Amino acid sequence: MKKFLFILIFLTTSAFASDKIHLQALQDYNSSNPNETFSAQVLETSVMDNIVLLEGDKINCVLLKIKNPKRAKIDAKVYFQIVSYENPRGLHEISKKLTAKYAKRVLNKEEVKNIPPKKVAKTALSIAGGAVVEGFSYGVSFVDGLITNEEGNRLKSGAKQVYDDSFVSYIEYGQDVDIKTGDVFYFIIKSDE
Repeated sequence: MKKFLFILIFLTTSAFASDKIHLQALQDYNSSNPNETFSAQVLETSVMDNIVLLEGDKINCVLLKIKNPKRAKIDAKVYFQIVSYENPRGLHEISKKLTAKYAKRVLNKEEVKNIPPKKVAKTALSIAGGAVVEGFSYGVSFVDGLITNEEGNRLKSGAKQVYDDSFVSYIEYGQDVDIKTGDVFYFIIKSDE
């Protein structure tokens, strides 16, 4: 029975699995003024629906849809269809419908290593202190703003940091997707079949 459940779980999770490709933009792209096509270069050898893409290969996409930014700081989302890829052997058309979702970063071992220890300590301190004293996390945010002094005025920086970390800031809209030539990002690929 345990083997059957394990196989069932494995098959259902692999059916919805997606491939992640690390890319570098070969052209500018903005979701508020979108182009119909987009090209990017593969940075790490990856597999896309049983197609091996080597470092340096180029993928070509067409725009499928854009979801505009929303309140609660929900950023815009851009979806492409990958139509072909190019390598030294030439241009290769893709017959399956592969949907690629733009992602600035994905959760993997390298991204976790890039999280600054200061941010982890601040989050842990805010959560632990908030469990003991109501409003403790706002004090931590204020002190963090005082220390970083991004506004050029320590009090103003502290107040802005408290606002940015509070629930009140969620009335703001998210940001448009703005890709510049040379930017590094990920595509999360799913087959529509």
